[in-house]
Amino acid sequence: MGGKELVPELRRCIFQLLLIFLLVMMTISYAEAVPVSGDIDPGEIELGQKIAAMVEERWERIAEPARTARLNMILGKLVPNLERSLPYEVRLIRENDPNAFSLPGGIIFITSGMYDFVKTDIQLAGVIAHELIHSDRQHGMIQAARNRKMSLVSLAVIIATRGQAVPALLTNVAQTAISNSYSKDLECEADLKGMDLMLRSGYNPVGLLTVVEALAEEEIKHPWVDPGVYMDHPYIEERISYLLDGIREMGLEVRRKNALNLLNCTILCKEKRISLYIDQIEIWNGPDGTDMEQLMVNTKELLEKYLHLETPPYDIQIIHRPGNGADALRVGPSIVLQEPLPPSATSLEKVRQQIIVALQAAQIKHPVTDFLR
Repeated sequence: MGGKELVPELRRCIFQLLLIFLLVMMTISYAEAVPVSGDIDPGEIELGQKIAAMVEERWERIAEPARTARLNMILGKLVPNLERSLPYEVRLIRENDPNAFSLPGGIIFITSGMYDFVKTDIQLAGVIAHELIHSDRQHGMIQAARNRKMSLVSLAVIIATRGQAVPALLTNVAQTAISNSYSKDLECEADLKGMDLMLRSGYNPVGLLTVVEALAEEEIKHPWVDPGVYMDHPYIEERISYLLDGIREMGLEVRRKNALNLLNCTILCKEKRISLYIDQIEIWNGPDGTDMEQLMVNTKELLEKYLHLETPPYDIQIIHRPGNGADALRVGPSIVLQEPLPPSATSLEKVRQQIIVALQAAQIKHPVTDFLR
């Protein structure tokens, strides 16, 4: 009878030794704040699914095909450039406040408020990329340990037991994820690595910058709103600053208009007149005809290339060209239009004034930016 009792005791000892070894190895990895390995722990995925169930008990999940397809299209471009092959997915939930958060195991939630808050796919890609880095780098687990001053071994237990550990620990991980209450170093990593992820996936990193700037403005207008995804409010100016520096370190110019879908040029014909518009503001018109139309197309292309949200009004000037004695309209470094103009066409000075009106109207739509930085 005594011999039979030794077998389970031996098994318990072996299990305890293996568990201790596992926890030590996981603790070392967590302490370094990097993923355990390229392999996927089923416990991490199961933990994320448990938290996702908690989220969807509180907020209604939206399964609208068009919006789901858009989110999945963006996700599909970003995921191949991540370090870990988690079963990443994006879910849309009904909540008016702009927010997004990621869970252990790769599930990302976007609120309907955030979905409507962003203006373009580039901005939406910035939000998703930021959250993918949090998940890819296991930031939720790391932050939960810091919040409760738990040992990282305790967090390893959550994963090793596939989320069956102390409920308080599970709740803490969930609260960390949903509130996005990350410390500065983790937010900085998600921001900068998120921009790098965007660049490698074919998206302009300026999209992430413009979302942070817009949320900063939202905070100014509505201090009670908690944007969540960028919750580290005391450091918002610092974050914008290092995002700007990060874009320039990538060798890119800070050009916001495409990310915000602003300063769009269009040509319309009506009642034998042809007009050039910038964001529904008419800047130039003249008699309909082949010559006028070609001149307007050329001007449109030059404005699309050289007029930016960052262009200061004083950089839109009428200059006198000594060589031919003609006046010309300069926008930034380029001449976009010059005399002689077709008869009855809008004058150069009026075109200049209207371009400035359109520029200032666009800047008002994204007002927190220091466009001269």
